[in-house]
Amino acid sequence: MNILQLFKFDIVSILKSPLTYLAILLGIAPLLITVIILVTNDNPVNANTMFSVGKWFFSLIGLLFVIKTITRDTAQGTIQLFLNQTQSRIGYFIAKTLSIIFISIFTTAVVVLVTYLIQWSTDGKDLDNDQSWKLLVFYLILFFVYGLLLFLINLIVQKPALVYTLGILLLLLLPVVKPFIPLIPEIGDNIQDSLKYIPFSYLSDKTLGNGVTFTNWQWVINVGSIVVLWLANLALIAKKDI
Repeated sequence: MNILQLFKFDIVSILKSPLTYLAILLGIAPLLITVIILVTNDNPVNANTMFSVGKWFFSLIGLLFVIKTITRDTAQGTIQLFLNQTQSRIGYFIAKTLSIIFISIFTTAVVVLVTYLIQWSTDGKDLDNDQSWKLLVFYLILFFVYGLLLFLINLIVQKPALVYTLGILLLLLLPVVKPFIPLIPEIGDNIQDSLKYIPFSYLSDKTLGNGVTFTNWQWVINVGSIVVLWLANLALIAKKDI
């Protein structure tokens, strides 16, 4: 298969899977329940709040799509078919890169569409105009940073269950643990400050917050992390025999 065929196969695999639409329904359900409660009690529905809630749910759902895409061939035992030559290996990795971009766009489209449907059918504050493209940029960064790290780990260990577990823990566990870090004697505050510059920390925080903006240093770290992880994956997959 060439790059476009591999990319098309990933897209079809996502769009034809019943689990994709089940995940979307599960992500939309909390939003609809919240809207129903607000409307029933004659309260306005803030589209920006619904957008933020949807952003968190679909951060997790989108990450699961990414993990499924990068581990599918390992889980099915078919990865050897794609990595038998150096050119095929590089093409395979580029196809997975394109798939992550597609998942980012697809997930953004779902969140934005659902938010606008809620906005058009209820009364309340409208969604800010700049939120759609900001969400796309955020998902691209989030899924690339997590996806490239997990792709690298999958190449090394080839254990999909471990990759799924690690991905979910990185996204969900850090926000839970962080409030307790300052309690660590002597070094707790220093660790807390350093987490502002670790992408896995501040990205997981931003899935929960209202904003998706970054500081200048975080932009540098985001781009640097993606470039380093992409090159590390490229170097490993070009040489690795599966």
